[in-house]
Formats: sequence, C-alpha cells, structure tokens
Amino acid sequence: MVAANGREALWKAFMQDFDLVLMDIKMPGLSGMEVLPRMITDHPDACVVMLTAVSDIETAVEAMKLGAYDYLTKPFNMDDLIVKVERALERRGLVLENREYQLRLEQKVERQAGQIQQYHSEAVEAFGREQAAFEELEAKRRSRKGLARKLSQILGVGTPDSLGERSEAAHIQTDAASGEAQGQSTTGHEEED
Repeated sequence: MVAANGREALWKAFMQDFDLVLMDIKMPGLSGMEVLPRMITDHPDACVVMLTAVSDIETAVEAMKLGAYDYLTKPFNMDDLIVKVERALERRGLVLENREYQLRLEQKVERQAGQIQQYHSEAVEAFGREQAAFEELEAKRRSRKGLARKLSQILGVGTPDSLGERSEAAHIQTDAASGEAQGQSTTGHEEED
C-alpha cells in the first residue's frame, strides 16, 4: 500500500496494521521524521525502514533513536532493500515470539504464585490447628498434674512428680504406712490365737 504524504500514511496505518513500513524522510506535509514517532507509538510491532535521498548520518541515527529499524539511502540497490526487509521482518518475528514467550511465562509465574499462596495458607491453617491441639493437651496435662497434687495433699501421700507418679518420699511413706498396717494386723491375729 502506498501513501502520498505523512497524513495519509498515518491514516492508512490507523485503518490497517502493517508488518513493515518503508517511509521516506522527506514527504509533503508531515515529514517522515514527524510521522515516525506516532507510527511507532500506534504500531509498536511494525518495523519501519526509513528512506533518504541524502546520505545524512545524523538524520539516520536520529530516526533509529525514534524507533526506526534501519534506513536506506536513495537511490538504493534492490538487493540491499531485500536484505534490509528480510532482516526487519525476521527481527519483528523474534520480537513477537519473545513477547508471546514473556506472556506465557508471566501467566505460568502467576499460576505458580497462586499455588504457593494456597500452600502457604493451608500450612498456616494446619499449623494453627496443631498449635491449638498442643495447647489443649498442655492444658489437660497441667490440669491433671494439679489434680494429682491436690489428691496427694488430701491423701497425705506426698506430691507427684512431673510424670504424675508419686515421688520417692511418697513411696517411702506409703511403704512405711503399709508395713505398720501389716504389722498391726499380724499382731492382732497372734493375740486372737
């Protein structure tokens, strides 16, 4: 598709997307240097090759800074044009492929981040349940230990140790008390005989 001036080039680019644009730097109305930034902004996937009749390196460098892929000096050799067009389209293909890869990678990272957040939430919930169960067991253990102490005090058999068993002193007291009781019952039987 051919445009006679800069405004027409912008209109045609507005109406249809192009893979490649060959644009003259000197055009009636808007120059190629004025059209270039708008073309690149509106069509970032299009490769623009600038054409110039003057071998002006500064203008060519400026065009490339504004987003042009390359430039050709008129009159140009058709082989040079073909090489530049092929390279521009190859670059465009790589840019689009890279963008697609980047998009798929971002989607994959987003999915994995969601899974990690879910696993984290599940782990926090499980930890909370385990913590509550542990605290409940600890409360029961303390309650049992307190009850055992009270019973020991009431019965006068000493205090239980941390495992809920009687202490060594309670063993001795209980054994001594049992011995006295056995001695009395034996003595009582002898007197009856």
